[in-house]
Amino acid sequence: MEPSDNEAKTPGAESWEKLFMETLGRSSRKPFSGTIRVCDQVLELFDNANQFFYLSDYSSLNMLYVSPNIIHVLGYQPDEFDFRTVFEMIHPDDRKPVFEVAKIVLNREMNYISGNTDRHVVLYLSYRAARKSGRYSRISLTISRHLDHEGGVYDMGVIRDISHVRCGTRVTFALLGGKPIGELPAIVPDGGNTITRREQEIIYYISKGYSSKKIANELNISEYTVSTHRKNIFRKTCTRNLVDMLLYAATNGII
Repeated sequence: MEPSDNEAKTPGAESWEKLFMETLGRSSRKPFSGTIRVCDQVLELFDNANQFFYLSDYSSLNMLYVSPNIIHVLGYQPDEFDFRTVFEMIHPDDRKPVFEVAKIVLNREMNYISGNTDRHVVLYLSYRAARKSGRYSRISLTISRHLDHEGGVYDMGVIRDISHVRCGTRVTFALLGGKPIGELPAIVPDGGNTITRREQEIIYYISKGYSSKKIANELNISEYTVSTHRKNIFRKTCTRNLVDMLLYAATNGII
């Protein structure tokens, strides 16, 4: 049975399930067979404020673990949050572009997605999603792949409410860690101040976890100059901390 025009424009849960099962389900990736253990330290680091995380097996569409803070971020209980919820909570106007992003990633990053390589790439997505109450919020979804020593591959998804970040309603995505500096575009924020090539380089290294001292050594400049660039980056992006600045950078194609 062919999908209707409306279904083609707004892919539903069935379309997502078919996409994943026809790609990951047929890849060499083995279903996760390990044991999920989440310690208090992990919860303290990732399950707080405006974010929660989940562990899953995308090849079998099986949710392995959902952290408790989901109740504060989206209003769901952990046992209510499954893959259908992940797909169905996407804003109707965002479903088609998010679906297209998923197809692009699956086609171009199959080795990474299916677990055939240890290359570290993280998928970042930003779009509108519905809380259990029906109210829409702007969220970011970051998905990273991890090898389990007991068997198989699992994914960690971190969902954060970023409604406080001024990034519009456009669906955006980036494959973090996989973009060479030479491909960085010229960016002009809403305020009109151009992010310079040097500032783009510094943002790139910050996203890699480099300290100011290490960035200075890498770029052969002083640590004081790096600090000055960091201040200018915060001013130009209208952000006050590293997390929001990196979210802005990912949303606007800087990294």
